[in-house]
Amino acid sequence: MENLLKLCLFLLCFETGFPVQCVKCNSYKNGKCAGSQQTCTTRAGEMCMIRRTWYASEINKLLHAETTCMGSCKIEEKTSGYLTIHTYCCDFTDFCNDIGFPIVMT
Repeated sequence: MENLLKLCLFLLCFETGFPVQCVKCNSYKNGKCAGSQQTCTTRAGEMCMIRRTWYASEINKLLHAETTCMGSCKIEEKTSGYLTIHTYCCDFTDFCNDIGFPIVMT
């Protein structure tokens, strides 16, 4: 009976996932949070998200970035005119959406 209880608890944790801490900042300037940098903790169905925007011809010149916890996050890259917007979602470790992590291209 005890083993059955342990199995049920394990499956419950596996089903709900493990929360992770994420960086939360509305806007970055020169690689640093322009406002107050905070953290958020993911809830069931959420992931850490970072969205970066740069000129399509200059990947090293970041124009804007934002980080937060987000439900229904989707990894994608869009180019519209002269801008590229790259959204990356993760939940493998705390602060995986830190702006210092390299860009993972899709």
